[in-house]
Amino acid sequence: MTVRLPKGEDKNISDSGDMARIMQKVLWRQNRHHRNKEYFWTIGIGPTNDIDYIELVTIGTRNRNILAPVDVFSLAVSKKCTKVIFCHNHPSGKLEPSKSDLKFTDEMERAGAILGITMLDHIIITETDYISIQ
Repeated sequence: MTVRLPKGEDKNISDSGDMARIMQKVLWRQNRHHRNKEYFWTIGIGPTNDIDYIELVTIGTRNRNILAPVDVFSLAVSKKCTKVIFCHNHPSGKLEPSKSDLKFTDEMERAGAILGITMLDHIIITETDYISIQ
């Protein structure tokens, strides 16, 4: 599902902090109950570092999403987007990436390389903070 950019946000990003701030606003649009689930988004980035799209790929459970490369890269491939950023939230409020987060990031980076898509970053957000795990 494609997600709208929050009002007043510039489509051009310069760093992980810009992307995290935007994605926290996207997360805040969910009601309180739904923010207790783990969301995973893929963000397509254009040649001039503009956001081409934000796609909500899945809504998981309180601490898990199950994704395959086809889920993560399908919109990027269809739009011929060659750069992506991944973002997911940790409802627990803890920013430290899990072993599965790190493994997933590595696997998706390799899958993207096969497709000719560069993974620029993988950001974990909470309602108030973020960390880049790339």
